[in-house]
Amino acid sequence: MDHSRAAKFHYKFKLMPEFFVNYHEIARQSPDSKVTTQPVFGLIDQPYNEPTNTQLEAEPKKPWERFAAYINQLNAESPDNTTYKVLYLTRHGLGIHNVFEAKVGREAWNNYWSHLDGDGTVSWVDAKLTEAGVQQGETLSRFWVDAVTTEKVPLPESLYTSPLARCLETTRLVFSKPLGQFGEHFQPVVKELLRERLTDHTCDKRSTRIWIEGHYPSYLIEPLFSEEDLLWRPDRWESVEEHVARKQKVLEEIFTQDCSSFISLTVHSYAISAILRACGYEEFRVWEGSTIAVLIRAERVRLS
Repeated sequence: MDHSRAAKFHYKFKLMPEFFVNYHEIARQSPDSKVTTQPVFGLIDQPYNEPTNTQLEAEPKKPWERFAAYINQLNAESPDNTTYKVLYLTRHGLGIHNVFEAKVGREAWNNYWSHLDGDGTVSWVDAKLTEAGVQQGETLSRFWVDAVTTEKVPLPESLYTSPLARCLETTRLVFSKPLGQFGEHFQPVVKELLRERLTDHTCDKRSTRIWIEGHYPSYLIEPLFSEEDLLWRPDRWESVEEHVARKQKVLEEIFTQDCSSFISLTVHSYAISAILRACGYEEFRVWEGSTIAVLIRAERVRLS
């Protein structure tokens, strides 16, 4: 990355809601107020000012095929400082910490248990997936294969993941088989700033770089990634504003460095909320082991 150039520009991100289902309404209608993976990833079938000769095709294109062509058209015709990308936001599967919090209650979790390494039986430092979380990842993987096969949903051209173990494993479970089946290379990039909102909970402390390299050797770890976790502290919570600013920064890195139009981010519940806020959109919650798709317009503006 050209840091001298990056220092002179800022990105304004805007989520374009008109292309996908109303996630807020879906969340409101859900008993748990969380969005799950939607049929065809929530894309609304609509016209995109397509040439009239498409009507003469023997086999009409699927909605996702036409949408992908529209994204390519937008990027080709937009000014140099404007870019459109589809983000596939995947929340990790059910984690050990999620189950224990539900067991003891949120108050007891926040005030006591979350500050410990575990209960003597299980550990939730850098919390791993439960068996149910593994099954969620495998189910979502099969959903992806079907969506690509039957609905022509574009596979992500780039994969990024939080460095926390539950996201590293969810990325493998969800995307390794679909990418392999369709002949694409599986090589996710581990990015520090994609991690969950920093709290004093031990579940939000990541493992060492050596541990990540040993357990996920095919993953690329971004430059300057430290051996030890230098961000987590046992006595500090990151504010909502600080978290949104962190997600703004990581989005700027991705949009600056990556020319792909379809990008996967495997992240966390509050991380998705912060990404939505960074894109000027009201947040909603996403169920564990679910993927939502959003279209983001990025405008690069020169700093004054």
